[in-house]
Amino acid sequence: IDYGVMERADNAVVIPMDVGWSDVGSWATVVELLPKDAEDNVVVGEHIGLDTTGSLLYSSGQLIATIGLKDMIVVDTGDVVLVCPRARAQEVKNLVDELRRGQKDEYL
Repeated sequence: IDYGVMERADNAVVIPMDVGWSDVGSWATVVELLPKDAEDNVVVGEHIGLDTTGSLLYSSGQLIATIGLKDMIVVDTGDVVLVCPRARAQEVKNLVDELRRGQKDEYL
């Protein structure tokens, strides 16, 4: 529970339980949580690849075709395609800032 809510609550009750919850707040977490194929790729949607390993390939409808990718993230949301090295995935927030500066909020 968010600290901002719970710190102000004077009538809260806590019941311990193991629900297996994880905060999916990054692409690295998505890669950890989803199953991997024989080439250590996480594939959501349609993908065909040659010599592609350790990558996250997410498509909301389009076929993703790759050659020679290693440790990359490719995400197709239908109106935006993100391609970046897995090691730099945390920099997505910088792209969000760029979109806002460029008045491209429709892609957020």
